[in-house]
Amino acid sequence: MIDYVEAARFCNAYGAHATTIDACRIGLTLDPANPMLYVYRAAAYDEFGRSAEAIADCAAAIRLDPRGKPAILALITLALIHERLHDHAAAVAAAQNAIAIDPADREAHAVLGTVRAWHGEYPAAWPELECHWFPERMQFRARFPDLAEWNGEDLAGRRLLLVHNQGLGDLIQMLRYVSPLRARGAGEVLLECHSSMIELLRGFPDIAERFSSGSTPRERFDVYARAMTLARLCDEDGTPGRSRVPYITAPDARKHEWAPRFAPRNGDRRVGLVWAGNPLHDNDRRRSLPLDAFAPLAHVANVQWFALQYGPRAAEPAPDGLSLTRFGNGIRDMADTAAIVGNLDLVISADTGVAHLAGAMGVPVWLILPWRPDWRWSPTAADTPWYPTMRLFHAAEPTWTAVMTEVARALE
Repeated sequence: MIDYVEAARFCNAYGAHATTIDACRIGLTLDPANPMLYVYRAAAYDEFGRSAEAIADCAAAIRLDPRGKPAILALITLALIHERLHDHAAAVAAAQNAIAIDPADREAHAVLGTVRAWHGEYPAAWPELECHWFPERMQFRARFPDLAEWNGEDLAGRRLLLVHNQGLGDLIQMLRYVSPLRARGAGEVLLECHSSMIELLRGFPDIAERFSSGSTPRERFDVYARAMTLARLCDEDGTPGRSRVPYITAPDARKHEWAPRFAPRNGDRRVGLVWAGNPLHDNDRRRSLPLDAFAPLAHVANVQWFALQYGPRAAEPAPDGLSLTRFGNGIRDMADTAAIVGNLDLVISADTGVAHLAGAMGVPVWLILPWRPDWRWSPTAADTPWYPTMRLFHAAEPTWTAVMTEVARALE
């Protein structure tokens, strides 16, 4: 016999929301008092912008199990729906009601942090968003059982190791706070990060040493901090350190290496494209675009197009008319990417680490966002306090046609 609850969960997880709705409809004819079927159908309706139906299903789930996990999930969905309907107060209240049912529910706290961050309420958002990074926190606690994680106290000349196990873009975003660590009394700041970042950060100010993930000798540092805590600990007024941009530059050797690979401009603009992020990211199916979605840009004249994409989707075929210069396996790490970005007039990117890199370098970057973006990007604003040279373009629905047409008009 088919388990319609599990079928609905699976279909939602892989983006088959229409199938979720069908599975829940059948399941509810067999088990009309099952609150999880209402929960999963509400989430599917929300994906299609069918807010009234989603709200009704959330209410049904809460009626059926007002103090259980279905009610928590329904309230989380309601919080996101209310944000979509521009009712921030109702969104915050729904997330807080979910937390009231179970104060230990990490997803409810993370959603509350997200809706607060969307509105720039960072001092209130950071403690809630910590629930999003809880597995990373536990990982480093297990690795350093003899140390307490730094929590903003005077460092008194101690050597601080920054550790990071999130995405490359997350790290780039938080590197703006390295210099203030010295003002907190750090004797030295060491950084442990993905190997692809090492060369880019070789000359980064105020970082004494760089190590690949997991390789830092224990005797080299006295205290550690996760990079994702730096905004909470170093932004005393609660606003992102926008004034510190730009704070990353491409290494000189890489700039000289890459410069000859660009043809003369001849009056053309140089524009780089990035269409996909890390496929292992839990929201990648929403944030990454197919390269075909860039088809409206093919008609914009006087542009030289460059692919900054790397990884498994780098070879994706370009739409007709978009003559795209690709560098293939020539992009070895983020230092190479920075050298390419430094030769461009504009980067147009999905929500990826390359977009953060361009923003941190002070290069103009247009960020293409899904209809429900990550916590750090406003769902409605065209700019962001994180990067002054970044412009946000929002998809109003789970398709990319309208927003890419808007990007093409702006480029023209």
